[in-house]
Parts: sequence; structure tokens; C-alpha cells
Amino acid sequence: MENTLTENRPEMEFKPGASVVYALVGKCNIVSIETRNIGQETVRFYKLEIQKSPLSRSNKKEPAILLPVTTAKNRGLRSPMDMVEAENVLKIFESREYFFPIEKPWSAVHHDLEKCIEKEGSIGLAKVASYLHVLKQKQIVPSTEVLRFSENVSKILFRELSEVFQKPMKILEDEANKLLRHKLVPDN
Repeated sequence: MENTLTENRPEMEFKPGASVVYALVGKCNIVSIETRNIGQETVRFYKLEIQKSPLSRSNKKEPAILLPVTTAKNRGLRSPMDMVEAENVLKIFESREYFFPIEKPWSAVHHDLEKCIEKEGSIGLAKVASYLHVLKQKQIVPSTEVLRFSENVSKILFRELSEVFQKPMKILEDEANKLLRHKLVPDN
């Protein structure tokens, strides 16, 4: 597999044409690296194009995402998951830890979840998915915000796992639910 990072820059950039994952957006291709003048400063941006699922029927072209090269990693741009990371994701599902405080209100924890995904990549996605599984069990009727966020996290995470394990997403979701079932149910 070709290394998608260039070695000649201290910030370790991705090359145009590389397949990457951007935090809560999902899998993208780096179309180019563009330079723009902002005020007196010259800023380099990754121009990202969202990769559609092979099952998508939409022909609608998504707008490009411009992400500053210098802050891209801190904002959640990373290489796609490899087998080691995928195995670690399954270990997180198997653990009994929640990773975030269950008592905290959604408005307070939501930001922490997004930051975890940006900072920890696929492992952060797994921690957040694990937490959301427990939260949805705790809430008798999960809020719309929790459900929407959970669906987005699951879509990104299981799409990546599907590519690594070469299994359909539905099978992986079922396997994950079996592992997640062993989480401690709060307030018991």
C-alpha cells in the first residue's frame, strides 16, 4: 500500500488523490492542495471531495470541503482505519466502559463526543458509538439529536469496518450489537 503522506514537510501532509477520513463527514478523497490569500497570509488548504457509498443512488455532487493543511489533523483528518485499529474498535465494544459520563446532559456531552472523534479518530468513533449505545438504553425514548448523531457515527464507523473486514455493514452491526449488549446498563 502506498504511503499517502509526503515525507518532505514537517506537518506530514496527505498527497492529492489520497483517500482519507474526515471526522464526522466520513471518507473523502483529497482532490488537490490549494493556496489562498487570506488577509496578508497565504494559507494552504486540502480540497476534499466526499466519497459516496457504492450503494448510493444519488447523482448529486456534494460541495468540496476546504480544510487548512496546518490544522487538518487537529480537526479530525486521518488515514482510513487499518486491521489493527479495527481489532481495537471491537475490543472497545467488548469492554464494559462507557468512556463518557452518562449523567451529563446531551447539550454538554455532545461537544466532548465530537472532540473525541477529531482527536482519537477511529478509536474515538468506537468510544462514542459505545457511549451512545448505553445512552440510548438509558433514555426510554432517545432524543432526536441523540438518534441523528448516533446514526451518523454508526454510518462512518461501520462503513470503515466493512472495508477493513470485507463484510457487509449489516453483519458487522449485528456483531457489534452482540458485543455492546454486555455493557453495564446504567442505574442497575
